[in-house]
Amino acid sequence: MLSVCILGRETRRRNCPLRRSGRRLFGAPLLSLSLFAALFVLPASARELHIRDFHAELDVLPDSSLDVTETIRVEFTGAWQGIYRTIPVEYDGPGGFNYSLFVTDISATDSDGSALRIEKQRSGRNLKLKIFVSAAEDTSRNIGLHYRVRDGLRLFEDHDELYWNVTGTDWDVPIESASAHVILPAGVTGLHAANFTGYFGSRSGDARVDILGSNIDIRSQRPLDFHEGITVVAGWDKGFVHEPNGSEKITRFLESNWPLFFPACVFVLMFSLWYTRGREPRVGAIAVQYEPPAGLSPGEAGTLVDNQAGIRDITATLVDLAVRGFITIQEKESSHLMGLYSNKEYVFHLNKKPAEWKGIKPHELLLLSGIFEALPVAGVGVREDVALSELQNRFYKNLPGIRRAIFESLVHRGYFSYRPDIVRQAYLLAAGVTGVLLHLFGQYLAQHTGVQGQSFTVAAILTGVIIAGFGWFMPTRTVDGVRALHDTMGFENFLSHVEADHMARTPQSPANFETYLPFAMALGVEKKWVGAFDGMLQQPSWYQTTGTAVFHPVGFVYSLDQMTARTGQVMASAPRSSGNSSTSGFGVMGSVGGGFGGGGGGGF
Repeated sequence: MLSVCILGRETRRRNCPLRRSGRRLFGAPLLSLSLFAALFVLPASARELHIRDFHAELDVLPDSSLDVTETIRVEFTGAWQGIYRTIPVEYDGPGGFNYSLFVTDISATDSDGSALRIEKQRSGRNLKLKIFVSAAEDTSRNIGLHYRVRDGLRLFEDHDELYWNVTGTDWDVPIESASAHVILPAGVTGLHAANFTGYFGSRSGDARVDILGSNIDIRSQRPLDFHEGITVVAGWDKGFVHEPNGSEKITRFLESNWPLFFPACVFVLMFSLWYTRGREPRVGAIAVQYEPPAGLSPGEAGTLVDNQAGIRDITATLVDLAVRGFITIQEKESSHLMGLYSNKEYVFHLNKKPAEWKGIKPHELLLLSGIFEALPVAGVGVREDVALSELQNRFYKNLPGIRRAIFESLVHRGYFSYRPDIVRQAYLLAAGVTGVLLHLFGQYLAQHTGVQGQSFTVAAILTGVIIAGFGWFMPTRTVDGVRALHDTMGFENFLSHVEADHMARTPQSPANFETYLPFAMALGVEKKWVGAFDGMLQQPSWYQTTGTAVFHPVGFVYSLDQMTARTGQVMASAPRSSGNSSTSGFGVMGSVGGGFGGGGGGGF
C-alpha cells in the first residue's frame, strides 16, 4: 500500500518522513505521482466489438437492379454509438473511364424493427454509412441494413452475371459466420454459381454453395479473419433481366462520369457568348464591285475576308509593291552537276531608295525593310539586290510585325473593334489555362471522390477545345467593316466572273490587269482573273525571266504562283532550335473482392 504524508501547520516534523527545506514543498509532487500510480494499476474497462453473424439477402430484380438486405448481429462490449458500413461505389470502367454503382433507398432497423438514424458521406471510392444504435453498451443487437443498387449486374453477350462481394474485405473486426441468399427471377435457366473466400485476391472457394431452383445459398465453413471476406458469383442465361438500351447506357455513363458535364456547361456558355457578341451586324447584300475597295491594299483586303494576315496576303503585298515600281522581281534558272538538274532562284532588286518610300502603308514599309535590311531613314544599311535564298531562316522575324501592322491598320480604319489575332489568342490562352486548371482540380477531386481521373482529363480537353473553337469565330467586324467586306467580296465576284458584261465596264488593259492582279492573288482568284487577258498582254517589266518563249498570261500567273509559294516558304522558315472492361467472375480473373459491393465496416 502506498502512503503519503501531507505537511500542515499542526504536523510535527519528527512524525513525518518528508521534510520541508526553505520554501520547497516535496509533498505535492509525490501525491500526484502516487495518485497516477494508483490509477495506472486499476484494470481498464474493455471496449470491444464482435460480428457474430453477417447474412445478406440479394434479390436480383427483372429491371436488372439489385435489392440488398444485410442482417448483422453485433455484440457490443463497453459503450458504443453504433457501427459504420463502407460500400465501394466507384470502379475502373472500360477505356479508363469511371463505372459507378448507384445506391439508393438506404435504411436501417434495430432488432425490434425500429428505424435507426443513418449518416451518409463519401470517403474516396466508398459510400460510408454511420448507423447509430441507441444503448449500444454491453449488449447484442441485430442490425438490418437495406439498400437498392443500380448497375450492380454484369451483362455479357452470352450470359448475365451477379459478381458480388458479400461482406467485403475491409472490416476492422473478424466475422464469425457469413452467409448469403441470392434470389433470381423465377424460371431462370442456365444457373451456375461459385464462391471465393479469404483475403483480397484469394481464389480459394471453401464456402458451401447450394443451388435451389432459382435461388442460391452460400455459407462460410469457417470464421472470417480480420480483412477476410466472401464473394459470390452467379451466372444465368440472358433474357430474364432487362438490359439497358442505348440511351439508358449513355445516361448512366454520363451519370457515372459526371465531370463530362463541365464541357456541356461550357458549350452552353460559349454559345451564348458567341450569340450575343460573336455575330456580325447585317448590312444589306453583296453587290458586284468593279474596283478594289477604297483605301485597302491587297494584303488588307485578304485579311479582312478571313480575319487572318496569312502568308498569301504578304506575298500579294510583295507583288503589289513590284507593280507599283518599288521593286523588280527577277527569275533565274540555276544549273547544277553539269546541267543534270536545275532550280529557280529569285532575286529582288530595289528600284526606290528608302527616302522615296512615301505614301506606303506601315506593313509595306516593314516588308521592304525586312527584305533589303533597310532602315526607314536616310537609306542606312540598304541592300539593293537580295536573293530569295538569303532570306532563308532570317526573314521570319519580320512576319509578326508585318501581320500586326495589317491588323492595326484595319482597326484604325474602324473595321474591327479589336485585333482579330489578339481576340483569338486571348481565347486560346483562356482555353489552355482553363483546361490545365480543370485537369489539376480534377485530379484532386478524383482522389477525394474516387471518380476515375480519366473522366476529368477528357472533360478538361473537351472544355479547352470548346473554348478555343468558339474563340476562333469570336472576332467580329464593325458595321463599317461589314460594308468593306461586302465591297471586297463584290470585287472578288468581279475578278472571278470575267464575262463580257463585267469586262465591258473595265477596259482590258495591261494597267488594269497588273493593278488588280495582287488583289486577285490575295483573294485566291488570280487564275480566273488572268483568263480574260490571254493573248493580249506582254511580259511585265517588274517581273523578269531568262526565257525567250512567247509570253502567255496564264503561264505568267503560273510562274508567279510558283514564286509566291516559294517566297512564302522561305519567309516563314525558321532555324531549328537545339536542344477496365468488365471481366466475368468465372474466368481466371475471379477472386475475393473482384466483384461489386463489399467494402467493410466497424464500430464507432
